[in-house]
Amino acid sequence: MKASNVASIQIDLPYGQDLIAVRVPSEKLVGVFLPRPLAPVSDPARALGKALAHPVSPPRLREMAAQARRAAIAIEDATRPVPNSLLLDAVMAELQAGGMTPQQVAVIVATGLHRPMNDQELARALGRWLGVVACENHDAKDAQRLVRLGVTSLGTEILLNRSFLEADLRITTGDVEYHQFCGYGGGAKCVYPGLAHAAAIRANHSRMDLPGTGPGRLDGNPVRSEIEEVGRMAEVRFNVSVAMDAEHRIVAVRAGDPQVSFREACRFIDELYAVEVPRRADLVLASPGGHPKDIDLYQSQKAIEAATQIVEPGRNVLVTARCEEGSGSELFETWMQEAYTADDIIRRIRESFVMGGHKAYQIAREVQRANVHLYSEIPPGRVRSWMMTPVQSMPDIDRLIARSRSIIVLPQATLVRAYLSTNDEETIP
Repeated sequence: MKASNVASIQIDLPYGQDLIAVRVPSEKLVGVFLPRPLAPVSDPARALGKALAHPVSPPRLREMAAQARRAAIAIEDATRPVPNSLLLDAVMAELQAGGMTPQQVAVIVATGLHRPMNDQELARALGRWLGVVACENHDAKDAQRLVRLGVTSLGTEILLNRSFLEADLRITTGDVEYHQFCGYGGGAKCVYPGLAHAAAIRANHSRMDLPGTGPGRLDGNPVRSEIEEVGRMAEVRFNVSVAMDAEHRIVAVRAGDPQVSFREACRFIDELYAVEVPRRADLVLASPGGHPKDIDLYQSQKAIEAATQIVEPGRNVLVTARCEEGSGSELFETWMQEAYTADDIIRRIRESFVMGGHKAYQIAREVQRANVHLYSEIPPGRVRSWMMTPVQSMPDIDRLIARSRSIIVLPQATLVRAYLSTNDEETIP
């Protein structure tokens, strides 16, 4: 962000791998709400090695490896900007120090119901371990690759990835960030829903509106509680969690006990990304944060929700999201095309929860709160069919800004948890 004169301020909004520069009159600007500055680690590989050498609680991973026959490492998929190859280097160093060979290790991509990683993405994720260790994309619909684990206290039958459960040393890795209803992504979420079967994943997402759910909520969150329960059922023994800044640089690493290391990483996320907003605005300009957070609408919807939480009811939200892979869900598109109104979608999801349909439901809630404008690579007709207004040029953005009385900007809307000051009419969970 930079000021060119006293009348307006130039603000850069991430868009795919690029930036979009918008100009906002200074007298209209309520604020640009960004993550707090927290210095990234100077040597990520060294920081990871140190965290694994000094876990949050004993024993070290190498000591576990000395007693194990096979290890399985769950990693995040391509929708998360995780430095997987660095994490794998650190974990593999510990496993080998404990006497394990690469042939005793399997890496499983925790896709959930996302698409599998392609060859190029796998090459980046595995780095020098590509072709050295066994690797697979989890397939939530392949019954032959699933094993029944049990039933949770919420009544969900859990089947998990066979390769993960066949290992006697089970490890999770990934980044920690805010999640719309799980509280935070990361930790045991890599196992459930990441390595679960499709029916369990649908059950997990169907509880998104239960009391206690929401970004930044752990204690009393029934969805997160079930995730942790499945992590214990699966006997995950070690976790490596990283907290990252908006440039995808590691600012903190915590390793060891799955729950303790995850929660310690959550505290860093709060330090970075919980931001107080003094009041609502007539217009909220938001970006998911660029690639891969705006790879499709499925991911970009998180930024739409964040923006609608702090806009004046019935006013305007503009999200800049490239969405190079379109909607990210054929079922989402079907639901949007079959609905006449947002109420149709809301009623339908409450009658019968379906993955993909849940994303239509989330969009339906948001277009009831605000007029949602989308600047993207998606054809305008499709955007309109999804109950949003397509924005196709910078002059269109300028006109929207000119018509607005007050403006809030969230350049990293997927990362931050914007909450209203207590003197506003309500607070955001």
